Amino acid sequence: MMKQLFLFFLLFPVIGFSQDFSDNWEAFFSYYKIQDISYSNGRVYAAAENAIFVYQIGGIVTKKISSINGLSGESISEIHYSSQYGLLLIGYKNGLIEIVPDNNEEVLSVIDILDKPTISPDEKVINHFYEREGKVYISTNYGISVYDLENREFGETFFIGDNGAHLRVSQVAVLGSFIYAATAHGVRRAMLDDPNLVDFSRWETIATGNWFGIVSFQNKIYAAKTGNSLNRLDGNTFQVLRVYDSRILDLRASDEVLIATTSNEVHVFDQELSEIGTVDNIPDTTLDLSSAYYFGNIFFLGDTELGLLQVEAASPSQYKAVSPNGPLLNDVFDMAVSPNELWVVYGSYDITFNAYPLNERGLSHLYGNEWINFPYEIFQAKNLVDVSINPSNPAQVFISSYFSGLLEFEDGEFVKLYNETNSGLEPTPLNAAVDIRIGGTAFDRQGNLYLTNGLVDNPLKKLSQSGQIQDIDISNAFLEPLSSGVGEMVIDDSGNIFFATYKSGIMAYSPSMNKAINIDSSTPGVDLPEDYFSNPKISALTLDNNNRLWIGTEHGIRVLYGPSGVFQENANINVKPIIFLEDDVAQELLFEQYITDIAVDGANNKWISTTDSGIFYVSENGQKTFQHFTKDNSPLPSNTVNSVEIDAVSGKVYMGTANGLVAFKSKVLKGGETLEDAYVYPNPVRPGFNGLVTIAKLTENANVKITDITGNLVYEVVSKGGSVQWDTRAFGKHKVASGVYLVLITGVDALETKIKKIMIIR
Repeated sequence: MMKQLFLFFLLFPVIGFSQDFSDNWEAFFSYYKIQDISYSNGRVYAAAENAIFVYQIGGIVTKKISSINGLSGESISEIHYSSQYGLLLIGYKNGLIEIVPDNNEEVLSVIDILDKPTISPDEKVINHFYEREGKVYISTNYGISVYDLENREFGETFFIGDNGAHLRVSQVAVLGSFIYAATAHGVRRAMLDDPNLVDFSRWETIATGNWFGIVSFQNKIYAAKTGNSLNRLDGNTFQVLRVYDSRILDLRASDEVLIATTSNEVHVFDQELSEIGTVDNIPDTTLDLSSAYYFGNIFFLGDTELGLLQVEAASPSQYKAVSPNGPLLNDVFDMAVSPNELWVVYGSYDITFNAYPLNERGLSHLYGNEWINFPYEIFQAKNLVDVSINPSNPAQVFISSYFSGLLEFEDGEFVKLYNETNSGLEPTPLNAAVDIRIGGTAFDRQGNLYLTNGLVDNPLKKLSQSGQIQDIDISNAFLEPLSSGVGEMVIDDSGNIFFATYKSGIMAYSPSMNKAINIDSSTPGVDLPEDYFSNPKISALTLDNNNRLWIGTEHGIRVLYGPSGVFQENANINVKPIIFLEDDVAQELLFEQYITDIAVDGANNKWISTTDSGIFYVSENGQKTFQHFTKDNSPLPSNTVNSVEIDAVSGKVYMGTANGLVAFKSKVLKGGETLEDAYVYPNPVRPGFNGLVTIAKLTENANVKITDITGNLVYEVVSKGGSVQWDTRAFGKHKVASGVYLVLITGVDALETKIKKIMIIR
């Protein structure tokens, strides 16, 4: 009777179509950590961490698919291309399945497994797709689910563990009348046409142990097992054919060949099981393979560090890297931008400025449309956390290592590593190992680079243009340098320096007055949120176009008004949250949000990134939120946005997340010299548009008036940069009616004017 109570569920189709964002967004994903590959008709489909590309054999990448095109941005575990249906299936570690049609239809999201509450998150990972007669058998950590490609819907799910328990299935294969499953507790099989496959008792165990892969090839079943062995089923018994130095990670078969892939070797067998091709030794290269394919005497290797590699069977000791150009990694920590250039680093520290565990991740430089990557081996500096570009000489760039010192680059080339052996930088006495923690860096108007050297007696230093590093004594104000980490730094137009600390709030130093002060929660007029130990944790600092200091903390946003005045005797220091009214109720901007970065655009509006809520685009005073971008409404691959930077010339807003880098094509630009190229976008404003109209290519402090056709004023503003935005309301109240509106632009000197028209259609 117990057998009649087997557990199963039917997955009813829960689907959605994903939006394509390519008109307004751009993607910069890394394509070097290959998770899986698939092949069809001369095309290799390669899955990186969370994006796909298609490589046409012969030498070109024909397509890239990412969150810009509607993918989720989650971690991919498996892909499969169905030649019969022209569909690419993408399986994720969280159980999501996405289907990308060849005909450019929208990406289909299948969330049945992802949203199933009776399956634990670690059991939802998609391990393998096996297609047969219009159905896909999906191997997961709970069992096997069946998906109908013709009708785009789920069928039955098989829990084949003992007594119907959940059981990890790595792969399935069909031979003759049987379906075979490689599982964590043996190889199990059942009759494929059995109408009661949902009954666990119909699945018999034909081999014990832990199995990782299984395929049918030339009317035989082959399987991979612990002990690093390749096995063949002869009758009802598996025979060991080969034993390798490491476990077989990928086992696949075509009509012609059987392919077994370990972490550093690929072995190809013909129909007679003779080994006809091997990749096992590429000089000066350490392979870390996830998958491989073999076609036409060419190996295609999916490597988790080097990307997709093409290896000719005749020259197995050489490879050609064919992944698309992109950054080294997706886990962005900090960035810096200058016109048409972007620098990216991948180190980290937490809110307490703890940098451990250390990483050796290198850095990336986007120059025009080309990524130039610098691996760790070039400079051997760990944990890169901050980038500063010399504003008077953009070819000079400094990178902070939160362990190894300070790196200098010139004209895109590594020049020097400053450390304790060749400069005045100091290792922390708290660590017996060499540990030089360079946090924030910033240039003043004279071209001097200021930097923070954490956990030493003199944490503030200056690198002069002559290359000398000098200590700056701020000991009268910074009382706990050996216990309070130091981070981000900004310098205002007067040369005053402000940098973040872990325990001591904000440190401020005036070079002209040689005066240092500490701004923390105990300072009169200062409202900084604290943790349980009364530590104000500062995570971001930015000066806006009005010389206000915007402060990001672990618990929200604060603003320091008139920061240059804090050095005066008996100064009235004012650090406050931003309060606005919502439905006549006072609200605090980004209350309790963990702020990671703040950037200021050409209109003095703010882009504010957070650790788990995406990115907010707010007005210059923070009273209005224009946009809130998250994974759900944008191509952000993660709601953890660590860095945001704006190219003032192009208007691109770069957003560095934990899962990749994307850019929003903003129309807010830096002020120009004339009004000659001023324009309005979008124009016309069509029904259903709820965004902001941008008047761009303005000069600084240009006056913009918008009137109806009879001359009635509906909006007026002075530009803080190269553009202004209008919500199509009459002075922020009701939306204006359909019609033609005039945009009257006057330069700051009133000598230059421009008139544009906007058509609004309601």
